Amino acid sequence: MFELFRQYFRIAVLAGRPQELPGGATQMQVGVAVAVVTYLAALGSFHGLGRAVTHVVLDLGFTALTLRVALSLVGHPGRFEQAFGGLCGASAVINLAAVPVYLSRPTGPGSEVSANGALAEFALLVWSLTLLAHVVRHTFEVRLVTSVGIAFLWLIVLVGIMEAMLPSAASGPALDAAPESVSLEPGSRLAAADVSEEKSRRILVI
Repeated sequence: MFELFRQYFRIAVLAGRPQELPGGATQMQVGVAVAVVTYLAALGSFHGLGRAVTHVVLDLGFTALTLRVALSLVGHPGRFEQAFGGLCGASAVINLAAVPVYLSRPTGPGSEVSANGALAEFALLVWSLTLLAHVVRHTFEVRLVTSVGIAFLWLIVLVGIMEAMLPSAASGPALDAAPESVSLEPGSRLAAADVSEEKSRRILVI
């Protein structure tokens, strides 16, 4: 088990590839489990357990479905368990890094994120997108620029899905107090993708 977590960490820091993970459903189940636990830890204190669970189901569910369909279309369905398990397991590393960042966020009425906090959240978002691009690149054997474009496109799609399925979360004060992730995505992508329009502008300016 320790070796498996080490491989997830190596993927998270872009030093490993999903193809280096063990094959079979067990590895994927472990990756999904740690992603779910860390995802809830990152979001639960702000949105409540029920809404956090909904975010987990939507994020991981749509990501898994999209990945499976895409791999089937390119003729590599056997890569799904390694790719999705690796993405989830590596995203758990980003989720863990996001926990202290979000816990340190001010939550009072009218409170605003500090410049350092906004920069940390932006770094998490970039990390999650980079991770997704890394996994896509090695799973589908595409060029780096293509994988980066796919990662950005999927972020846009995922945020759109979240806003459509959870409109109150996209516009309510709770989200304004705590931006969250995919995982990119599973992943932080899982804990950093779903940010309000106002907070997104502030982060991107830095």
